[in-house]
Amino acid sequence: MAAGLCSVCRAIPWVELQPEDVARAATPHHRTRKALEASAQRCPMCRMVLKAALSSFRDTRGVRNGRGYWRQFDAVRLVDTDLTARDISYQKELGPCMPVTATDFKGPNPGGRAVIAATGAPNPDGEHVEDKELKLEGLRIDDPPDDMPAWVFGNFWAEREKDVKQPNDVSHLRLMGVGARFAKSASLFDVYGVRPDQVKLCGSSIGLCTDDDSSFASFIPGRLRELHSDSDTAFRRVEKWIGDCSSKHAFCGAPKLNPDLPRRVIDVTAYDRGVCLLETAGQRGRYVALSHCWGTSSRLMATRESINDLKEGIATSFLPKTFQDAIKITRRLGLKYLWIDCLCIVQDDLADWDVEAANMAYIYRNAYVTVAAAASTDSYYGCFPKRAKDSYVSPGTRSLGYATPREASGEGRYTMAFTYSTDAAKKPSSVHFLEDEWLPGSSFHTPQRTAIGSFGRRFDPIAGEPLSSRGWTLQERMLSPRIVHYAGDQMYYECETGMWSEDGFVFSDIYFSLQHLLRTQLIAREDHGIPRASGISFIVGRHAATSGRRWEGGWISLVETYSRMRLTVADDKLPAIAGVATVIATETGDPYFAGLWAAHIYEDLCWRVCCYNEYFDRDAKGMQTVPKTGARVGAATRPRDYRAPTWSWASLDAPIKYIPLSYSNLVATVTGIDTTPKRADDLRRVGRLKYGRIDIRAPIYEIKRHTPKKAWDRHGIPVSIDLEDGRGVSVGELHADLPDEDQASLFPCYAVFLDAAHALVVRPNKAGLQTYVDPLGKGVSEHLLTTPDVNRNVRENPALKGMGFKALADAVRVGLAVFVKNPPDVKKDGPQDGEDEDEKEPRKWDEERDGKLTLDKILHVSGDGSWGPVTKDDPWVWVTIV
Repeated sequence: MAAGLCSVCRAIPWVELQPEDVARAATPHHRTRKALEASAQRCPMCRMVLKAALSSFRDTRGVRNGRGYWRQFDAVRLVDTDLTARDISYQKELGPCMPVTATDFKGPNPGGRAVIAATGAPNPDGEHVEDKELKLEGLRIDDPPDDMPAWVFGNFWAEREKDVKQPNDVSHLRLMGVGARFAKSASLFDVYGVRPDQVKLCGSSIGLCTDDDSSFASFIPGRLRELHSDSDTAFRRVEKWIGDCSSKHAFCGAPKLNPDLPRRVIDVTAYDRGVCLLETAGQRGRYVALSHCWGTSSRLMATRESINDLKEGIATSFLPKTFQDAIKITRRLGLKYLWIDCLCIVQDDLADWDVEAANMAYIYRNAYVTVAAAASTDSYYGCFPKRAKDSYVSPGTRSLGYATPREASGEGRYTMAFTYSTDAAKKPSSVHFLEDEWLPGSSFHTPQRTAIGSFGRRFDPIAGEPLSSRGWTLQERMLSPRIVHYAGDQMYYECETGMWSEDGFVFSDIYFSLQHLLRTQLIAREDHGIPRASGISFIVGRHAATSGRRWEGGWISLVETYSRMRLTVADDKLPAIAGVATVIATETGDPYFAGLWAAHIYEDLCWRVCCYNEYFDRDAKGMQTVPKTGARVGAATRPRDYRAPTWSWASLDAPIKYIPLSYSNLVATVTGIDTTPKRADDLRRVGRLKYGRIDIRAPIYEIKRHTPKKAWDRHGIPVSIDLEDGRGVSVGELHADLPDEDQASLFPCYAVFLDAAHALVVRPNKAGLQTYVDPLGKGVSEHLLTTPDVNRNVRENPALKGMGFKALADAVRVGLAVFVKNPPDVKKDGPQDGEDEDEKEPRKWDEERDGKLTLDKILHVSGDGSWGPVTKDDPWVWVTIV
């Protein structure tokens, strides 16, 4: 044992503590709070235990660090050690961020449905913010009585589901930390500050880490990250990650033994102090690929002039630091070849660049491992970040929404040595105790999952790194079967099975899994769009349902992420993601059109520009929904030169988001779609384009400006369409593709409906405007033919009923709109008190006037039911959008 501990702490079996909710299994610490406080002045572990016990007590007051948090409640039956069965409320603290998935494994006899509630007021994203009213200045340190004993326990999470055939098996459990509480006894029902009919899991406030070669490494997943990512320990971790991935991951398997080499590679073994560029000419072998930021500073690259010099050889010391580090990693892994884009592609030879860019899918998919210099801003920064101090916020803490740094040195850390009871060599192993590392509690019978995404919020740990802002790196990350991210805080390893942080956390919900992406591209048509029975939405213009699988790790989420990234060359918008498109097209056989897929064409058409974070709040009285905008995430511009048809997101430089469609209410039919590549040999049309068009048959209505009579409760521009029948006027929101331009330039424009509510907003193509002559020859107009035009023509000439109508003018897309179906009772009896005859928006419910409000009378959407004004019976018009 380490020196400096009191006799109580020396006697505690810290690595053999019992779980928090095992009846009467907590281990006694100091017998009174007063004794614990006195010992904490000298004993570092007593100080940690005191802080942990006070944290658990403060949690009972509904606040931690000045913030409220989420709690999970379950009604369960618990058997105490005296065999008394009690019906109690099982309560678990979850942190300030609302969890995105189930927080526990379900046991063989789960209780009722878990209820999640907040102790404070969270923001629209489900995260609590600091609340001055919740601070506990009035909480005195002597609130727990002087004679109240302290108890310690372990916080065990589950790496996997327990094998129910072996009920006593605990091999799935992992010791995440140590917690403490004040209680009259070891009983769960005697915890201070908790009602006797509750079991309250407060979690652990002392983090645990051990060393890679420790006897405890198999059940203590926590590690201390390396301050220097080029240390021997760091390299051993990389080698272990790749070894485990090769031998243990079912979705990954071993790297290819002898793949074809790319056309050119760097031979890192050519000279003792240098390397050379090698034309492989069909050679085979394993190689490393580098993903890095080029930066704007002067850099070495292959050109027509320099390529022969590179083949002759170049001293490693003459190379930029990032390249030097990549060479070091390649050599350390025992490999001979390294691929670096700017050295292996002739940058001033467009033909060579086009050929190699088309091979990106092959190059990254066949690499032994990809090295991502995630923290680098240019080629001179290096792969190994310069970390000035051993302090950072761990992924678990970030997921929970806290910013408490992990202090891996100083008084916030204490190390003890233990001998594992089953270790035949009886070799002592170090265990590191870290102060102020709170993690949610875990029930022994239904333990918390270890993976991030099962607690707190999901997040991409490298999203904020400089490399993640570069557009080309998205497909490099997607295509690489194994990738090591050298991030600013620590190393991360990513493969098809998951993502691992150096300090021991696992990210099981993969955002950048190529296999998951392929699976989501193969979903059946009936699984497209929003699910059919998924709750009720009370926000006008918002679907009730959660989005489909392509929103989470599928093509839609990929494009949304990609749209926020930067490209040095604007014309690279489609080429920079062509490698991923090539793989999908090859594996699924689905045709690809300017960033959209034929099998998902309706879903892929329904995107809109979103330059700000958007959310809904309540007004001061808490009665009405108010649209709010948060931070700006980007601007929207259209490139000077043609890049893609206007119906493609690739036609813009703008952050976009997709809106889910109701597939049971589709009213559009895509009758034709085509794109023309710039390169004749681009058979899959994944690269640069020179033309594109789509033919759609759909109801079309002219969009008019709308001036609401009350506060606008949606995010887009208020507009309306007149259906010119008993349905009257429908109000909607228009989201312009170029929102910063003059709104007056949008009109006149037209709604081409995809489903009953969502419409592409188009206007005639001025570059090639043709006149429309109506079938009756009564006039010439330069507007698009609309559904009301068809209805008028049919009324005047019934022989035209059932015929198809085509808008002779091509159209260009200028936005997306969502329209709302008015409640059937509105205006049926004429204007109500205080309303104008022209007021066509839904009015507020008045119980005295309208009767008791019931769910079927609320303007709402249930499942995939549509609130849209358009139906499948509306006559369609055939329009070409270019």
